[in-house]
Amino acid sequence: MDRVLEIVLDVVVPAAPDRRSSKAAATAATPRAHASPMTSEWSLTLCAALPSLVPLPDARERVTTVAFDRGGVLGGLGWRVAVESRGDIQHVVVSSRRVHTPGVTAVAPIFEAALDANGIAHALFDAAPELFREALGSADDLTASATLVATRSCWQWPRDGIEVLLTFDEDVHESSAMPQAALAQDTGRADAGSPPGLHELRVSAPWPEGEDERPVVDALFACAGDLIEALPAFVRLTDALERAAAGAVTGDAAAIKAEAVDLGGASTAETALVAIGRNISAQWFGNDAGVRDSTNGEFIHQMRVSQRRLRTAMRIFSHWCDETWETHIEPELKWLGGLLGDARDRDVFVESTLPALAAADVEPGRWSAIRDEANAQRLAARARLREGLASQRYARVALAWLQWLDRLARRASDAGASGLSLHRHAKKRVRRYYERLVSTQKLTAIDEASRHRARINAKYLRYTIEFFATLTSRRTRVEVARSLARLQTVLGDGNDAAVALRYLERMDAEPYQLGFARGWCEAVKRYTAKEGERLLRELGEPKVPRGR
Repeated sequence: MDRVLEIVLDVVVPAAPDRRSSKAAATAATPRAHASPMTSEWSLTLCAALPSLVPLPDARERVTTVAFDRGGVLGGLGWRVAVESRGDIQHVVVSSRRVHTPGVTAVAPIFEAALDANGIAHALFDAAPELFREALGSADDLTASATLVATRSCWQWPRDGIEVLLTFDEDVHESSAMPQAALAQDTGRADAGSPPGLHELRVSAPWPEGEDERPVVDALFACAGDLIEALPAFVRLTDALERAAAGAVTGDAAAIKAEAVDLGGASTAETALVAIGRNISAQWFGNDAGVRDSTNGEFIHQMRVSQRRLRTAMRIFSHWCDETWETHIEPELKWLGGLLGDARDRDVFVESTLPALAAADVEPGRWSAIRDEANAQRLAARARLREGLASQRYARVALAWLQWLDRLARRASDAGASGLSLHRHAKKRVRRYYERLVSTQKLTAIDEASRHRARINAKYLRYTIEFFATLTSRRTRVEVARSLARLQTVLGDGNDAAVALRYLERMDAEPYQLGFARGWCEAVKRYTAKEGERLLRELGEPKVPRGR
């Protein structure tokens, strides 16, 4: 096994494939010469849409993969230990896995050995190279963390002189983690109680040591684009086994919040944008499947935050907004942001603003019909959002963003230390957003639209400080950032009241309810404007000192 680069996609499907054209349907309905009698409907669809695929001999088989990394210690260090079972044969496979750029993983083999009677520990410690043993020693509990069962098909896919391998795992089920003794048993099917399986595509190609990875990455993105056009396929940052080991394959996964940006090693603005893009991608793609598949509204909230952070980042780094960004990515992200914003605003209306409004009335029960109507509209907004995230339009923009970020990383690498100074850029942007915010007129004296603009400016400054936190003073990243978060929350409450009133005016509300809502919302807006003024007066000036 050679070192490879890999892109992972999930096929998001109903019970059967939705063929994109009658021609593809007719072709897929008839087994091709290179399709075995056991070829699935999805495999037939793939072969029909992508005639350049060349199946590997006897490639369709049932595979059980058990990951060993309880607690995620090895995974956090970039290692994977797994046992693959095909029929009666088990092999322990150890590999190194590193993020090349978001969506592209570098996978390097360490060793593969037959699993003998002495079990996994014997195989690991006897065959492990010294480089791996140190990491292995950090894993106190080397027990099964996830077990996936799938039917696997493989094809060769020549592309632009690159030998791409397409691996298709169908009906991937997460089984209960097996004890070591159970590995000797036949695990050819998932547990009877398993949830419906997912379908995972992996496109990979060799990346020999010392060779330029760019032709390989370009070929992989081209193949991923073809898959998106052929199937309802969506790029993922990690594969199913990694997500299962983290407990994120089934619907009970938690929403992913923004992590602190790691600017370690970044000395230019361009390399900082790459690091920020990586950070935002983790939050974006850590939540999109949850938005599509879960009823938990926190996924919607966190994915919307990721999009707001991305828009802010591209304002801070507007110099890098090239034609591809402006033509193919930004307009599509605006469409996506609209869907997320509508769904999130209606969540806030139903779960927060409307209950508070009803509780303020002496007869809260008279708001029941309005709550039911609002909830129906909320569910409709969520349905529109789920439909959008299951569309080819979303699949294209998600892939386009990852490819744009990969090319940005290339340019940053080529420029080296000759690019724009990160410290100078950060200081200039922090000062600009601070001056814009503190120049706001008294919040109690301006109109609703102007207060909303002040809230947006507070958001820009807060995210800018968060992006450049390691460059700022301690007071800035703690006290100033905390004050900005409070200001943003207070002004957000006022904006939520304004949004609630607009919703109510378009609903079947009684004249009394509209009058009560107008008075209540006006009181909320006045209070939040007054409190926002106080917070703005007390806001300290952020600092980006030298030598950081």
